[in-house]
Amino acid sequence: MTGGHPAIPVQASEFACVDLVNSAFTDHLGSGQVMDRLDSPEWMAWFLERYELTPDERGPAPIDELVVARRDIRRVLGKWARRVAPSRRDVRLLDAHLRGATFQLRVAPGASALEVRQEPLERSWRWVISAVVASAVELQRDGDPGRLKTCANPDCSWLFYDTTINHARQFCSTTPCGSLIRVRRFRDRIGDR
Repeated sequence: MTGGHPAIPVQASEFACVDLVNSAFTDHLGSGQVMDRLDSPEWMAWFLERYELTPDERGPAPIDELVVARRDIRRVLGKWARRVAPSRRDVRLLDAHLRGATFQLRVAPGASALEVRQEPLERSWRWVISAVVASAVELQRDGDPGRLKTCANPDCSWLFYDTTINHARQFCSTTPCGSLIRVRRFRDRIGDR
């Protein structure tokens, strides 16, 4: 548990970069408390297994490096969602995260033809960080910036990719944030009478 929250998020993303960003989040009730799941062994095991990123090396996760990567990814994705181009500094920082891992190209059978795939030379923490940063770059390449949103609850920092047909999703979840804001709005309307 992280500040009364379960170690595993209820609203997981389909993108490793978004789940890493959401490993630090604010209390949706407005206490101002920031929770961080990075140092939770349960969350880390869930995250690494979910994205098939378990490193071969033993030892603790490089939390400081993951925090820096998380900060850089959040900033760059936030700019992308606002349709602001990344700065040269942003590109250099992301590139520095990617340079840490080395890969080889391999030929593999695909659905209808042969494919070229990248395989890591070593499954290290550098590779884990590189893969998560690469997922942020791929999201920007293939995604729609108008679909990447922060929860409309002003006390919630949860990032999500809106997959609804009409792009109308506003909250990380209908409960608690959606319900909480609807109740607040209702009470404000009743109080105005």
